Amino acid sequence: MSFTCISCHVAFKEANIQREHYKTDWHRYNLKRKVVDLPPVTAEAFQQRVLEQRAQANQQEALKSLTPYCTYCKKKFGSEKSYENHLASKKHQENVLNGSKKIVKQPQNPETTETEVVMDDEEVEEEIMEDDSDSEWEDEDEPVPTTSCLFCNQKSDTLQSSLEHMSSHHSFFIPDMEYVIDVEGLVTYMGERVGQGHICMWCGHLGRQFPSTVAVQKHMLDKGHCKMFHEGEVLVEYADFYDYSTSYPEGGDPNEEIEPNVLNDSGFELVLPSGATIGHRSLNRYYRQKLNINPRPVPSRSAIQCGNYFKALGWTSSTKEIVEKKARDITFMRKMFSKHQLNVSVKANKLQKHFRRQVDF
Repeated sequence: MSFTCISCHVAFKEANIQREHYKTDWHRYNLKRKVVDLPPVTAEAFQQRVLEQRAQANQQEALKSLTPYCTYCKKKFGSEKSYENHLASKKHQENVLNGSKKIVKQPQNPETTETEVVMDDEEVEEEIMEDDSDSEWEDEDEPVPTTSCLFCNQKSDTLQSSLEHMSSHHSFFIPDMEYVIDVEGLVTYMGERVGQGHICMWCGHLGRQFPSTVAVQKHMLDKGHCKMFHEGEVLVEYADFYDYSTSYPEGGDPNEEIEPNVLNDSGFELVLPSGATIGHRSLNRYYRQKLNINPRPVPSRSAIQCGNYFKALGWTSSTKEIVEKKARDITFMRKMFSKHQLNVSVKANKLQKHFRRQVDF
């Protein structure tokens, strides 16, 4: 009488041997194959597969015993993933261009490998061992230079040529160009928004932020957001680079209340509602000097050139009504900001419980 195993297609002379067979890994393996309608494997084939699996596991353990090391940056890494992220970082690529060494992996035990790593004593002291938690290489984000395109990073010789490139290739125009007093500062600020803040020039005020400079540039190109949003609350953000006082004939604020003509304390001057000052004739020699106490900002040469170039491409400036509305909005928001700052300061002073005595009697 013989005892058989249907899953493995083998026969046994005794029942004890059959029961021991049911406890083996070979039988369990064939049971799993039977569930998925696969034919059983022989004992020799199963042992061969086990040996191959063990060899593969030993190979993976040997790879894990190696500590990734970058000779360009003089850094060790705790895992293969962190080392691969480092190779793709901008900092590493810059060091590769400046260096002439090759990247090798330094083992933890030099006697167990044939790879030799020659290092100076100074390099050993500068090594930094990173933990497994540091899975990514963090670079300090740099702003887009003024001579580079905000959308494709094409480099130009001057700021003027860079703006011409953005206008001709990406249809980018600076709004209200005739009122810009600092073109270089404005472009620098936009480069910081894109390069460091990773914020879109058009929809960034909605609160969306991208993970990298490349991502926000791709978004602006794909969505057609190669333009500058200059409305609403964003006006205050760019207020330092604009001067709308020239949009009014007398340079004043249309919302400013006109006070009655009152002589000052000295009795030598009278300020008219138009802003003109009437002085006493005894001070005639001083008024002839024509001192400009509050000079208006003069647009730079680059701003004038950019404005002329934009007009040549068909750009039209904003109407007088729109410009006046923007000026009023900026003035209103600045007043609200000053009022808010004053309220915060007053509340902060109320938090002080004890005061130093100013006078001792």
